[in-house]
Amino acid sequence: MASANDLCQAGSPSPARLSAPEFGAPGGSPPSPVGPARLASAGRVAVSLARSPVPAAERATALSYPWAGRLWLGYVAVGAVVVASCYVAGHWAGSASHGWLVARLAVYSATTASAAGAVFFGLLRFRPAHWSPWLLIGISQLVYAGAGVAFCVDHYLYASPTFLAVRDVLYLAHYPVLVAGLLPIVRLRAPGGDLPGLLDGLLAATGAATLSYLNLIKPRLDGELSTAIAVMWVACPIADLILFAIGVRLVLGTGSRPPAFSLLAASLFLSLAADAGYALRQLGDGYSVGGGLDAVWLAGSLALGAAALHPTMASIAEPAHRPAGLGRLRLWALYLAGLAGPLTLVLRRGRADSCTELVSALAMAVATGLIMIRMRYAEVQQRRLANTDVLTGLCTRRFLETRLALATARAAPRGWALALFLVDIDHFKSINDRYGHPAGDRALAEVALRLRAVAQSRDVVARYGGEEFALLATGVGQDDLRALGELLRATVAATPVVIADGVQLTVTVSVGAAAVAAAPASPAELVDRADRALYAAKSAGRDRVAVADCVECERIRAHTRLRAFGSY
Repeated sequence: MASANDLCQAGSPSPARLSAPEFGAPGGSPPSPVGPARLASAGRVAVSLARSPVPAAERATALSYPWAGRLWLGYVAVGAVVVASCYVAGHWAGSASHGWLVARLAVYSATTASAAGAVFFGLLRFRPAHWSPWLLIGISQLVYAGAGVAFCVDHYLYASPTFLAVRDVLYLAHYPVLVAGLLPIVRLRAPGGDLPGLLDGLLAATGAATLSYLNLIKPRLDGELSTAIAVMWVACPIADLILFAIGVRLVLGTGSRPPAFSLLAASLFLSLAADAGYALRQLGDGYSVGGGLDAVWLAGSLALGAAALHPTMASIAEPAHRPAGLGRLRLWALYLAGLAGPLTLVLRRGRADSCTELVSALAMAVATGLIMIRMRYAEVQQRRLANTDVLTGLCTRRFLETRLALATARAAPRGWALALFLVDIDHFKSINDRYGHPAGDRALAEVALRLRAVAQSRDVVARYGGEEFALLATGVGQDDLRALGELLRATVAATPVVIADGVQLTVTVSVGAAAVAAAPASPAELVDRADRALYAAKSAGRDRVAVADCVECERIRAHTRLRAFGSY
């Protein structure tokens, strides 16, 4: 069962959602308000708060060497000059020149392999806390470089089926290693999960999958192909789609965005673009070695090496303090991804077969479902923000009043035990005046944490005012008010609160408690009784508990009726 405090983060519940077990069963024995569950949770928070938290030191992302920050620039510059010089000179000398063919082979192989070497060098030099993703990325690039060497040898030197088979095996083998390296980065950048980023990535992947199947995979499968070639032509686009989905998830998700992250993303998308161009060329006039596609592949390798050599490579897996918003570029990208299915039907009107129509319809259905889930998630998040206090993480007063109205309407007629506790921090103004408002905010957050530790899952803990809190407790009758109130007071005062660097202060609270009597009680009456009890506790010297008795309850109810009658 979801806790009441979780419900305040998901929106106000309807009356149908408030079942009898949440407010005690009539005729049964209500759970003890200060039973083992409350005492154990209060004890745990007291022990944990006794230890002052020590913030982890931020990892350094720059070296003491003056050349460290410029190494990646030198790598890109040298690589670009060497590649451009070789290809331009080879074009002038003639593409049939055997010497320049060997030179191109050497440059292509050295560039792709140098990216793997740069990754391993960056691992040793910068020593990131999460080193395994970079290691897997480096191994993947090394395998990819081996596939490139096998292709160049087969194309330039020896046209042998053996080298072609080695190329295909190595090329397919680098995909799972690369995926295994990228997925931990996605998880580390969003340790608490990032459903919007996941949904947006799936939506973009749905559009890309539609275009890939209809334009790359299906035309090849319609032809006469051997089993090995058919597997290659199906496996590579599918693997590229998986990488594309991961790349979109990285770019659209949460997490820090240092320069190394941007370079890594550029490397991934450059390689995917070159793969898509290669597949399209194979369907048309054929792929020509040494053309623009090779330059795109090499640019992707250089971007990977630059990412590994950048001083911020150690921080690409760090989470961000705030999630990425919906910018214009993101909205346009998602819009175009959702149009993949409809546009395919429009562009192929009159020429679309049943397979094209089926794939397009499935793409539209999946995209619509993802958009609906995205909208529902956004609605829940907005309700959560509206019902949650930003500073303390507790429910807001508005949510408490909604739950209080539902609870009081059902409590007395059905025999449910219900109590309201108002908790006020003693001398809070003096904390703000002496130590500043940040210290007061820390005190509020700590008190909220300790009150939540005492509350049970069906209770509602809310920030009621500036330094005032409220606990709506179920299963708590008139005889149990003082015991639970004392537990709240003792838990708050158990250990000093760290309100500033090196400054600890014992914070005390005054508690006013009131319970629903046998006769029906309105929310205003219950709040009035608890507020009067709180005033009595503060007038008696603070740091104590005051309980509203039933005699006071009847007097307040009569006064409320008279005041309501006089208003007519």
